[in-house]
Amino acid sequence: MHVVIDGRFVLDEADLHRRLAGALGYGPYYRHDLDDLCARLSAGDPRPLQLVWIHVGSLCMALGVLVFDRYVAILEEIEAADTGRRWPDRFVFRVFE
Repeated sequence: MHVVIDGRFVLDEADLHRRLAGALGYGPYYRHDLDDLCARLSAGDPRPLQLVWIHVGSLCMALGVLVFDRYVAILEEIEAADTGRRWPDRFVFRVFE
């Protein structure tokens, strides 16, 4: 699965989670927060997944620098944990301006 989040259109953190929930197929039990996102991605839901954030300057402004940096750090940790796994079991995270 390939998911692209365009930071120009993200309004705030809640909006980011709405977009992620829809793209990743998370149903009504998704709590729309970083802890639940982290738990699901760490558990391998879904795989393979390439999550790409574009126009990250806009996304950083929408989330705030501290929140943005926290998301990036956690998503990079999940990606690092999947390094070395077969492609069907991998999470890949990329950011682009």
